[in-house]
Amino acid sequence: MGILNIFKSKKKLTAKCALTGTILTEGEGRVVTTSEVIVSKKFWESIMTEPEAMSYTINYFKNNDVNATMMRNAIFSKYADKAEPWIVSEDCLRTYGIETALNGSEVTNWWNSQGTYKPNNSGKAIDVLSAEEFDNAKKYAITEAGRSRVDL
Repeated sequence: MGILNIFKSKKKLTAKCALTGTILTEGEGRVVTTSEVIVSKKFWESIMTEPEAMSYTINYFKNNDVNATMMRNAIFSKYADKAEPWIVSEDCLRTYGIETALNGSEVTNWWNSQGTYKPNNSGKAIDVLSAEEFDNAKKYAITEAGRSRVDL
C-alpha cells in the first residue's frame, strides 16, 4: 500500500492575492509587507474609488463630510493595521507601483511555511515606518486619494 502512495501527486497549495483575490498556486506571487503597500499612492487611488468607498470619497471632497472622513480613516486603518505579510500577484506589484525589497526567496519561505512566514519589517505600518512616512501615507489616503474621480 505504501508503494501506491508514491504515485499520488502532491496537491499544490493555493492562496488568494491579498489585493485582487486572484488565485495563486504554490510558488507564484510575491511577499510584501504592509508598510510597502500603504505608501503606494496607486494603491490608495484604487481602494478609495472602489464601489464600497466611492460614496465616502464623493462626500469627503464635495461636502467635507465628517462621517466620510471617519470612514476614510477607518479604511486606512483596516489596511495599515495588518500585521501579516501580503501575498500578491506580480501584476499587482506593477499595477499599484508597490516597491519591495523582498526577493524570491521570501515567497519560497512563505509558501514552504504555508503562509506563516514573516519577513523582516513585517507588522503594522505604524510600527515599521518612520513617523513622517506613516503620516504622509495616511494624509494622502485620507485627504487626496480619489480626488481626480470626483467632479468638484
